[in-house]
Order: sequence, then structure tokens, then C-alpha cells
Amino acid sequence: MKTWGNIFLAIIIGLLIQASLYAQNEARPYIKGLYSLPLSLDPIKMNDTASLVVGNLIYDGLLKFSPSLQIEGALAESWSTSQDGLTLTFKLKPKIIFHDGTPITAADAKASLLRALSAESKVRKFYDCISDISARDDKTLVITLSHPFPPFLSVLAGATAKILPQSKLSGPKFFDHPIGSGAFRFVQQDKSEIHLQRFDSNYEAKPQIEKMILKATTEEKAIKLAQTGAMDDLASWPLTADNAIFASGKKISAPVAATWIIGLNTTKAPFDNLEVRQRFKLAVPTETFRTTFNPDALSATGYVPYGLPGSQVKTQITVKNAPPPKAKITIAIPTELARASEMKLFFENALQAKGWNVEFTLTPWDQLMDGYAKHTLQGFLVSMNMDYPDADFLLKNFESTSPDNFSGLKNKKLDELLQNSRASRDRKKREQLYEEALHLVEESAVTVNLFYPRANYWVSNCVSGFIPNILSDVYIDYTKVNFNSDCAMKSAVTAKRMEKRK
Repeated sequence: MKTWGNIFLAIIIGLLIQASLYAQNEARPYIKGLYSLPLSLDPIKMNDTASLVVGNLIYDGLLKFSPSLQIEGALAESWSTSQDGLTLTFKLKPKIIFHDGTPITAADAKASLLRALSAESKVRKFYDCISDISARDDKTLVITLSHPFPPFLSVLAGATAKILPQSKLSGPKFFDHPIGSGAFRFVQQDKSEIHLQRFDSNYEAKPQIEKMILKATTEEKAIKLAQTGAMDDLASWPLTADNAIFASGKKISAPVAATWIIGLNTTKAPFDNLEVRQRFKLAVPTETFRTTFNPDALSATGYVPYGLPGSQVKTQITVKNAPPPKAKITIAIPTELARASEMKLFFENALQAKGWNVEFTLTPWDQLMDGYAKHTLQGFLVSMNMDYPDADFLLKNFESTSPDNFSGLKNKKLDELLQNSRASRDRKKREQLYEEALHLVEESAVTVNLFYPRANYWVSNCVSGFIPNILSDVYIDYTKVNFNSDCAMKSAVTAKRMEKRK
């Protein structure tokens, strides 16, 4: 017969075991794969997905997107817009602090948003509607626009509108060890990993993950790591629904507001010739490519994905039956894609059979993005993801004055349509202007639209709380992600494995 002493002892031992398991689970790092280390940790210089993923973890903005794309307050407690749409007033939450304990003020928000308008900003095109920013007091920020721009709240909820500590920004090495107010604080970066630590004083709720490691690797290596239990999610890669990795983890499927394209540079021969671009666009077997490499994706009917104004625009291109030019064409494909070599052969075989002198080159992501930014590539394969859910975001890529105009396209009519759409508060009128602009983009043949992806996210069976966001994995809320309690015993093994790899 059990005595009270034995029962009490058993309870104590049980509690100690639970506490030990909890401690192990807290110490376990969450390992997320990235196709590349971020090209920048400065929000105003971010134009690649890896940078935006990291930025959204360590920084906060005034606003944020919910999983259903509703605009919610982040550092802002409330906000209002004047009747004429020109003045936006934000009230900051009380007791919000940066990772170093410094209080966040309206002056910090002002300084951060003014940086987005500076000459060094790569995202200025999203903020150039601002005519003035003022800090009325420590907790009140007022933004005045030069013209009404309905998507501007979405811009402020995006991944580049982040608030940084004004007093620290002048330091020359600030972005070597950046300070934000996001759910995770930056710890260190090495050749292939970024280490983050939970920020317990996060404005909303303490993240459930204590440590996070962002590991840069190729898709092939990431899948192997996932199969051995050394990776917790592969959300950065567009996996097909039948990928073998899903046999050893969870598959979470969701639509993504993105378009896979081959972008063409009009400043490089032979794509400086409109008819050549149009014939090349028609020569690419886009539907066969989709069914071969991403069969669960949707067929691309245009540059803008489904669900946005202009997504149903159909433009018929008619060209003369002439032989392809003899000039060699080189198109870059990201090396990090698991089937990059197969894609290279697919495109080369299909186009060379039609007489095109074309080569698809496997290019590391950082080199591809450098060529994208400097307009040195003839063409490149990328996924055009969106930072805010409005067709304006994607159309800005073709504005004559935009530094992100990868195509080099100069079209005054297109510029006028985009300027008029931003000034209009009439939703139907804006949609009509978008459609006209998209007709011009399609006729200009600066993109070969391959497909609209459907994301198939792999996460470990140990993971819970992973909720997709239609704007891509950049906006996944990792404060809600956690390890299942039944995985606690595995944490010590994972930690030892990580130590050995170091």
C-alpha cells in the first residue's frame, strides 16, 4: 500500500521531470531554412525575400498584416485619416521599447520613415507620396501626403516600414548588430547562419520560441537536413505538393500573391527590340514549364496574380513570323533552386529547337540580385512577391523613374496611368487605370509570366502554430509558432547535433 510520503515523492519527481523537459524545450533552437543570407539588414535597402524575412523578425513597424491581410496595429495603438485622405495621425502604444531597453518615441518613427525617402533608399518609390512627417509629441506621429494614396496604410504594414532607434542609427556599424523592437533580437551572424533570441518585452506577446536560427543553404541541402530532423521549416522554398519531404513532416498549403516570371531587360540587345521581346515571350512554353515543375500552381494569365485588380487582363500579342535573332541571349536562374539544372535544360531545349540562340545560366542568388539591381542581366528567372496587397506594388516596377525598374522600360502613358491611379480615391476608377496600365505592360513584353505559385510549406511534425500568409513566408507570425510538448525529449538531441555542426 502506497504511503503519503511515497505519493508526495512521486509527485515531486514528476514535477522535476516536467520542469527538466520544459527547460530542454525552451532551449531548443527553431531552425528555419533560407535560400540565402540577407543582402541587407537595413529595411530601406531590402529588395530580396531573405532580407525581408529577417527584417520582419527583428524589426517592427507602426502597422502589420494579419494572416488574412487585415491591417492591425503593431507599435501604433490607433490611427486615423483625415477626410481628404492627406493626413494620417498615429498614436503609439505605451511602454514600447527597443531590444536595448530604449523607449520608442514618435521621433524614432519620424527618423526611420524619413530614411525611406532618402537618396540611399531602395524603397523610396513606396514612400514618395509623403510630403511631411512630424512628431507632435513622444507618442503622436503625423504623416502628411502630397496626394491621397489609399494603399499607403498597406505600405506602412509592409516589411520595409520599420522603426529603428534614432539615437543609434548614426553609428557606422549599426546594421552589423541591428537593434529593433521585433519578436526576436539579433544575436550574431556567421558565414551561413543568423542567430536570434526571443525578445521577452515584445509589445504584443512573448514569442513561444526561445531561440531561432536562420540557416542559409540550397533547397537540396535543406531538404536533407529536414529529413534528419535538423530543420524545422522549409517555408522559403516553393515546394511541389508531391515532394518526398512531406512524408516526414507536415504539408501546409496556401495561395501566394506572387508571379514567377522571366524578366527581360529592354536596355540590352536583342531585347531592346519590342518585336524580339514579343516573339521571345510567345516562344517560351510557359504552360509546359508549369505542369513539369509546379503542377499545383495556377496558370499565369498576366503579370498580376489572381485576387488583385487587373489579374484578369488578357492582351493578345500578334507578331510577324520571322526567324529569331542570331544574337546570343543569356538568362540567369537562381542556383539555389533544387531543380535549377533541370529548368536550365528545359528552357534551352525548348527554345533552341525554335531557333533561339539562348543559354540559361545557374547564378548564385546574391549575384543574380546584384545584376537585377544594376540592370546588367539580359534576363532572369525570379518570383515577384508582394510587400503589400495592391497591384500598384507590382506596377511600380515599370515606372520610368523607379530605381527598381528592372526592365528599363520607358513609357510616358504608363507613367501617367500609375500617377493618376495613386491620386484617385475611387476604387473602381483605380481598378480601371490599373487594367489599362497592365495592358501596356503585356504589350511591352517585359515579362514572361510562368505561373502563380501555390505554396506548399513543409514544417516539422514537432511544430505547431504555423499559419501561412498570402503575402509569402515573409509575413508568417512566428510569435505563434511553438514546439509540441511531445517533442521535448528530442530537444537535447537536436541541440547536441547543432553543436557538432558548429
